[in-house]
Amino acid sequence: STQQLLDCIGRHANPVKCIVLTSSMSAVAPYPESHIKDESCWSDSERQKGRDNWYGATKTDQEKLVQRWVEDAKSKNAIAKDFKFVAICPTMIIGPALSKSSDVSGTMATLLGWLQGKKSEAPNDSMSFVHVADCAAMHVAAMENPSASGRYMSLIESWHWNDIATELQKMNPSMPQMKLYDGDDIVTPTKFNLDKMNSLGTKVKSVQETLEDSVAYLKEVGAF
Repeated sequence: STQQLLDCIGRHANPVKCIVLTSSMSAVAPYPESHIKDESCWSDSERQKGRDNWYGATKTDQEKLVQRWVEDAKSKNAIAKDFKFVAICPTMIIGPALSKSSDVSGTMATLLGWLQGKKSEAPNDSMSFVHVADCAAMHVAAMENPSASGRYMSLIESWHWNDIATELQKMNPSMPQMKLYDGDDIVTPTKFNLDKMNSLGTKVKSVQETLEDSVAYLKEVGAF
């Protein structure tokens, strides 16, 4: 568990200089939603538990646990004052996997399901993605950059589902048609302040490039 790992670091603190935690944008989902999201936004884990969003609640509580532990350990001189804790908070991570198996899993299986018609209607909502290579590069930058600290969102811009469905249809014309939302109350995609994320110096691929790489990988491994 996370606590056991922290306890181990506490017992062997001298060689450990940094923790880079893979958190999640599920921990950056306040209610009501912020007009523009940034790293100061936190989810309410109790509300998440009440809605059976156990993944989001776990990620929120895990990040706060590590944050509290680092602060407490520093106050007790159990770790060095310059000990660094960084949390990378990715959205839906997609892109080529190391495996060349057609039996894909996780978020790539979700994307495959969309391409196979398992999502018949585009919801009146927005969605964001991040390329797996870009997310990995942010983790490395967070570890290597001496000024990196705290939380960093890991994502590209958010797109409305109508735009996502249209783009996927272009990339895979044989994809079963996803019915676009045609109400007159189409929501504006979530807005983000990416200044802090961009300070890591990692150049992120566009939504289109990320989807293209992901669809190409699924075709390459024979997933569809």
